Amino acid sequence: MLAAWLPAPRVLELRELPAPEPAPGEVVVRVRIALTCGTDLKTYRRGHAKLPFGAFGHEGVGEIVAVGEGVEHLRVGQRVTWLPTAPCGTCFTCRRQRYNLCRNLFDAVVVGTYAEYLKINARVARVHVFPLETLSDLRGAFVEPLACVLHAWRMLEPLPGARVCIVGTGAMGYLHLMEARARHCETIVVGRRPERLQLARTLGATETVLATPDPQHWMETVRTLTDGGADVVIEATGAKEIWQLAPDLAAPGGKVLLYSGLAKGETVSILAERWHYDELTILGSFHFTTPDALQALERLHQSEFAVEQLITDTCPLREIVQVFEQLDRGEGIKYAIVP
Repeated sequence: MLAAWLPAPRVLELRELPAPEPAPGEVVVRVRIALTCGTDLKTYRRGHAKLPFGAFGHEGVGEIVAVGEGVEHLRVGQRVTWLPTAPCGTCFTCRRQRYNLCRNLFDAVVVGTYAEYLKINARVARVHVFPLETLSDLRGAFVEPLACVLHAWRMLEPLPGARVCIVGTGAMGYLHLMEARARHCETIVVGRRPERLQLARTLGATETVLATPDPQHWMETVRTLTDGGADVVIEATGAKEIWQLAPDLAAPGGKVLLYSGLAKGETVSILAERWHYDELTILGSFHFTTPDALQALERLHQSEFAVEQLITDTCPLREIVQVFEQLDRGEGIKYAIVP
């Protein structure tokens, strides 16, 4: 089978590999569509903190072509999506039902969606493979990224107010915008590119703010639009500067979600006075749980989640190298890859 392979940063290859066979408990899918994402781009640029180089890609939809011994809840011919991980169920955090923080989460990861076929390991196949029924391939492939966003919104509850400022106009920032709109929040989206802000307005942003080189200028604009600060600030850039500035956009009593991760070993500084005296809640968010994925499946049946507008282009697998070169240059939001 044809598959993308990442042996080193910015070294992406197409290889002919043996088609996988399922062991007991596993399933094999023929990939119908795979989506690029920010995590894949960061992995392409610098590797992944938890995973080795090699098989590449984790968002997708496929058709089951083989099931291993003991698999009874899935069948050949089903069109499915999947999550790349599943909790072990026995570690310290799993016993406390913090399943997304499983200490053994990366022991059994499904990667390699940029390929003609993909094997889904037994741990994931048991709980995190979802038949799509009427959902299209493209919308179904958004279950995993949207589940990550919905998990973050669970952490933000109860919302301290309805004014939400989203900093960042990548795919995840837009998914946060869609969820904010679904919750009837007033939304301000901050970004560096006018065309990305235009898309935010198309997707329903109440206001947009162009991030000029002087951050104090656009931050003051946000404060003016929010009458002193947003109730919720969502960092969706993965930029250290924005991690440090985000709390300054929040109203007293507000919540700040540091959503997009930084490189391993990075540190940030936050003004302690505001954190303490204005009772800011500063949150990190990681991954997803099964309920998040089930909610994502429901959300993706709603027309308000116009995820199709996030797709820059649909390309064949043979063009995957060029696609990531384009993403590395900042060209495009999200690409659909079809083997």
